[in-house]
Amino acid sequence: MATKAPPNPIFSISNFKTAIGKPVRPNLFKAEIDGWQKNKYLKDVLMVTNGVANIDDFSFRCEKAEFPGRSIATSDDTGGGGPALKLPYDVTYNDLSISVICSPDMKERLFFESWIDSIVGRAGLTATVPVGGLVSYFEDYARGITLTVSQLDEAGNTLIKYTMNDVYPITISPMNATWEEVNSYQRFGVTFFYRHYSFSKPLGGLEF
Repeated sequence: MATKAPPNPIFSISNFKTAIGKPVRPNLFKAEIDGWQKNKYLKDVLMVTNGVANIDDFSFRCEKAEFPGRSIATSDDTGGGGPALKLPYDVTYNDLSISVICSPDMKERLFFESWIDSIVGRAGLTATVPVGGLVSYFEDYARGITLTVSQLDEAGNTLIKYTMNDVYPITISPMNATWEEVNSYQRFGVTFFYRHYSFSKPLGGLEF
């Protein structure tokens, strides 16, 4: 009778659990928008046009966010003969999207609507807001404004933090208005452009 081969240790449940450890949970995160308070032009648009004083509880209203991605732009170099080389010449950053829960006074929606107005004016707006079709200067709607998304552990410690710099919204999604959604809440999505991002690991003292 042939003897049974011993189990492969790679597929041992105990070894697998030891190697994997306790995975990080995607629902443990925090998102923050900062820097707009120091931008007088944007703050005037928010306050004068729609009376949005703050979004201090934004971390609780942001129900879904993304950690950023980037890719290296390359070009083919065929000058050396043989297989072509892909040589890097730039880095590109992916747009980033979040989902926001509306508070009872809809201040989050008003905040982003006003921010969009400060970038390209819509028809009929005057005073501190650009008139219809007039595009503002980059420093007036993006310079110095950051969106930070942090991955947390179960104790609330920050494992890694990504900071998107010079950020501004490029898309606000529509919101549903329907009798079918009775046991739900109003939410909307925002897509951001950012110039670049930095990341840090606060517990280890590393920053890039």
